[in-house]
Amino acid sequence: MNLSAVYELRDRLETAAVAGMNLISEDFRLKRAVQQMEPYAKASPVFRKIYEMAQTLILPECQDRAGTLLDTLGLVDAVLCTQGILQTDGEIEELEPIPSGGDLYSPIPYSRLAPVREAFKGVGGGRYAVIANAYKETPEIFKDYRMIHCMVQALGDPYGELAEMVAGWLQQEGEAVLPVLKQGFDPQGKRDMVRRVQVIEAIRGGQENDFYRYVVESGGKETREAAIQALRHDQSNLPLLLDLQKSEKGKLKEAVLQSLSYMDGDEAEGFWAEAIKKKPAEAAGYLSHSTKGWVSDLIADELEERLKDYVAGKKTGRKKTEGPQSVPETERAEKEKEEKEKEEKAKAEKEKARLTLVALWNAAQGKHSDKICLCYEKVYQVLPKQVPAVLTLSLIQESHPSLCQVAEDMYRAHGDEFLEPAFLASLFSRPAEETYSRFSGYLRPEGLPPQNGGKKGGPEGLIRGFDRIFYDERDGCYWASKGERSVIRDQDKGQKIKAGLDLRWYPLLMGYPGRHSAGKRDSYSKYRSSYDWTVANLYRPDVEGLQKPYGEYFYEGLVKLAVTTDGIQMLKRCGWTKYEGILLAALGKNFSAVYLIRQVMKELPLTKGQLADELDQAIQANKKRAVVGIGLMEQWRDALRSGTEIDNL
Repeated sequence: MNLSAVYELRDRLETAAVAGMNLISEDFRLKRAVQQMEPYAKASPVFRKIYEMAQTLILPECQDRAGTLLDTLGLVDAVLCTQGILQTDGEIEELEPIPSGGDLYSPIPYSRLAPVREAFKGVGGGRYAVIANAYKETPEIFKDYRMIHCMVQALGDPYGELAEMVAGWLQQEGEAVLPVLKQGFDPQGKRDMVRRVQVIEAIRGGQENDFYRYVVESGGKETREAAIQALRHDQSNLPLLLDLQKSEKGKLKEAVLQSLSYMDGDEAEGFWAEAIKKKPAEAAGYLSHSTKGWVSDLIADELEERLKDYVAGKKTGRKKTEGPQSVPETERAEKEKEEKEKEEKAKAEKEKARLTLVALWNAAQGKHSDKICLCYEKVYQVLPKQVPAVLTLSLIQESHPSLCQVAEDMYRAHGDEFLEPAFLASLFSRPAEETYSRFSGYLRPEGLPPQNGGKKGGPEGLIRGFDRIFYDERDGCYWASKGERSVIRDQDKGQKIKAGLDLRWYPLLMGYPGRHSAGKRDSYSKYRSSYDWTVANLYRPDVEGLQKPYGEYFYEGLVKLAVTTDGIQMLKRCGWTKYEGILLAALGKNFSAVYLIRQVMKELPLTKGQLADELDQAIQANKKRAVVGIGLMEQWRDALRSGTEIDNL
């Protein structure tokens, strides 16, 4: 509806109010605006009321002209307010959804948010470091709803590592981010929507079962795979999963089987009992994560059957027979060929049976039913290398009393081959002082003899056990990790060592005679050796008595063996104050290792003058030799003495 006449009437009324009441009866422009309202009066009662009031206002005999003017102008304004619009040029953009919980607004200057938001929206290299550093240094800005929206959008970032990193952050935010994750969710989407499903699952588990089923019914291949895997959280999904395993193929079929392995009930047990008979290795792979009693017994029963066949096949052998000398040469060659083919076939069948046993035994990890515990000795006779490894991982996953007893029994029966699981089982189940008394002799110079005629002596199993232990400063506890000397992540923590670690272990570990040869330096070690990594993971900053010996241990390693920036950082954690000689050791006789030298100089808490003196000592010691890079070191020395910052060298 065109309201131009109404707008014009309002303008004329406002002009009349300014000009004065005495001029209204002579204002021809106002009279014309009133006449233009006549058609509107026929269309609506409210416009008729405006027209009648305006007509009264312009009559010469109007008694209350001021009151009538104000009433007319007020009614016109009221009508126009109900019909008004606000409009601007440009395209419509959706508002960023606001989380239902958490910090809706944070008093953070836009200057702090802007660089990170631009990094999220940008392309190319360098963005990962900007975002990761910002999260490390100022994590509070990521709780602002504007940043949460950016993080959700980043789940589709073409740089996969960035998207995965952000997905982990969103999981930590909890339910507050769910509205943003569901806003604009496209079940037919690609990897970004898959990550949304995975984050929702990590936060809510089975509480979002209806959402997962919706994605399974209407999603694309990639999102359906993630949603099918999430169905494992709710036992009511068993009928749906049994139907899906008949119709799905490829990765979707694998996802169905993975979820089915989490189901309980007669139907689930029957399905897997049949599956393990047909394809034992494949079924065992899907059931490996489960610690349910019926799964443990199912694996044990199949192991027993396969062990019988394997041992029987191992004992069965074919003796090579020689035919009479009168047999023609061609016939003899043909028989030898047949025998060779039979032997190769028997060998292939034996290897296949062995691999099936290995797969079944790997699936025994973490399981502790009476049946599976009885399998340890039997499987050890066939797979001696795999049994201690599976027992170790089982203890870290579960530390069930039955498994601790198995570790003790196998250690007594077979000695040091089971030293690692026996040591860990003792840490989980016995007082710290008792564990120290039983096993500390392995690290003493004289050592301990092999236990009960064990095949191996020495502390290797004990060192491997310590490789898995680390001290978590956040909760003030020792943990045994599934990994060895790796960067410990929360999901790899494994089992808490409630009894702790006897502090008498520390001087033994740092004084162990084989510490320099316990592990060579490799690309995976942060320190000069893998053994140093083990010692570093055990450091406790809350124990003052450890600071000095730790400092001495790592300082000696840096100066005499190899310099690493992580080693210097370890010294700082210990409150170490002596850093002279480290840069000199890093320089050695190889001045061309520019990157390492620069990083060491940045890490060392020394003044520019002290660093320049260390450079000068190395230069003077090698001045008479033709050393590559010595000229650059001279330039650095002079620049430091003149006050140049290390970053500007």
